[in-house]
Amino acid sequence: MYRQPESEPVGEPEPVPEAEPVPDVSVIIAVYNAMPYLTACLESVLGQSLDAGRMEVIAVDDGSTDGSGAELDRFAARYPHLRVLHQPNSGGPGAPRNRALDLARGRYVFFADADDHLGPEALQRLLGMAEAEGSDVVLAKQVGIGRTVSEKAHRHAPQADLYTSEVYRSLHSAKLMRRRIIEEGRLRYPEDLWYGEDQLFVTSVYLAAARISVVGDYDCYFLRRRDDGQNLTSRTRTAHETVAHIERVMALVAERVTDAVGRRRMLGRHFRSLLRTALRPAVAARHGDPAFTAEVYARARTLVETYWTPDMGGELPRIDWIRLYAFACGPLPAFEQLMEYDPAEEPPPRELVEGGRVYRCYPLFRDPAAALPDVLFDVTDTLKAQHRLASMTWQGRRIRLTGHAWIQGLGTARMESELALRERETGREYTVPATAGPAPELADRGPGLELAGFRADLDLATVAGGDPLPPGTWDCFLHVRADGVTRTVRLGRRHAPDLDRTARRARVLARDPDGATELAAAPFFTGYGNLSFEVVRRIPLPTG
Repeated sequence: MYRQPESEPVGEPEPVPEAEPVPDVSVIIAVYNAMPYLTACLESVLGQSLDAGRMEVIAVDDGSTDGSGAELDRFAARYPHLRVLHQPNSGGPGAPRNRALDLARGRYVFFADADDHLGPEALQRLLGMAEAEGSDVVLAKQVGIGRTVSEKAHRHAPQADLYTSEVYRSLHSAKLMRRRIIEEGRLRYPEDLWYGEDQLFVTSVYLAAARISVVGDYDCYFLRRRDDGQNLTSRTRTAHETVAHIERVMALVAERVTDAVGRRRMLGRHFRSLLRTALRPAVAARHGDPAFTAEVYARARTLVETYWTPDMGGELPRIDWIRLYAFACGPLPAFEQLMEYDPAEEPPPRELVEGGRVYRCYPLFRDPAAALPDVLFDVTDTLKAQHRLASMTWQGRRIRLTGHAWIQGLGTARMESELALRERETGREYTVPATAGPAPELADRGPGLELAGFRADLDLATVAGGDPLPPGTWDCFLHVRADGVTRTVRLGRRHAPDLDRTARRARVLARDPDGATELAAAPFFTGYGNLSFEVVRRIPLPTG
């Protein structure tokens, strides 16, 4: 007969080990002789408003001899989420960062330099942006302590395009980066470079990122110039060390970026770097170390011949474009003279207006020995019109607009302007001359703006060649002219603080002879704050 087998005695189940929680962010700190700044760095990282359970900190002591290693161990004894590793000196930050990356478990990583520190809410805000936007890279607004940082790169932006925004100005490692894209791309810091190694790594991460964001509304990261002058970037460099990272990052961009705008902008950023961080020290060393200068010049010239295209000129400040052209095509003494010229220490260069073009007369303009083309000094297309709408008042069917406008770099003595109404659908335009007048609100802006004021009386009942303005949406522009140069600006967004921009009552422009319909116009300000007029044909409204 079949017997039911006896069951096993029931006891306590074997405990299943809980999976170790994955931290949201791994903060990586490469440390070499960073005292006493290391203490403030660790306090700022370990004192973040982000819950300690959501982060891990990995600090790698790269053979410090100043007590940095002992300081790390002291903090590690108090903070269980701080892991400290010690290794012989590798010569640069790449190797310790890579070792920490190999051990990191966080969904994101953030790199901090041991002599810098974070704002108390930095990681919480960076992670909040990343999670809200699905970002692969989030830039942290930087504050320079004794050094400059790029304000343009750190403008607040939930989404920032790599090619059209200014984020590529920032190649410092202090960013929140999704670890998955780093591991999928097998991205690591080059360990044979100690200078500029972050440019190669960060560029690779940027190119792998599907979405980039910027936390620009909070001081996240404080970038320090050390009082003892021991920042790594202050170390003396050989000619190879001065140029090698630029050569490699330019090659990376040229190989990986096919978008024409992106390639131009990214390479343009590195040509700016070539002038400032490679060619400038080479010029300074030409008498004391001619071999250094000769090697930097030769390798820089190869970069220009390989990657420079004429459309990159707009990516450089004007004086840098002139310098680079002189380096590549002009006599070498001309280039060296231009490199020694410091615009910040000299009076602003005068501007020459000739044939409707404006030339900024930097040194060597039309110097026969330098033979630099006039087009390098032509700034006509970069001049912007400054403007403001001050008042808008009705006088019957007329509307009077006042304000000021001028073209930067050009005086107002020969300035004239006219108001333009442009139909949004068709682009047809009607214009009314504006009368020049004084602009007392510009008295503190310097001489030359005495007649920058304007007044335009717009009769909407006759502006269309003696007829009323036809039905439609009409946007308001101002054409500003001086010395043969014209700039057109949209009027209204820049306005006086007391300008009334609330909804205004429509004014009747004309009525049909039989009184069946009437033409009415009402000014309004668009979502961008610009002035427009809506003209409609309607049945007359009852009066009284």
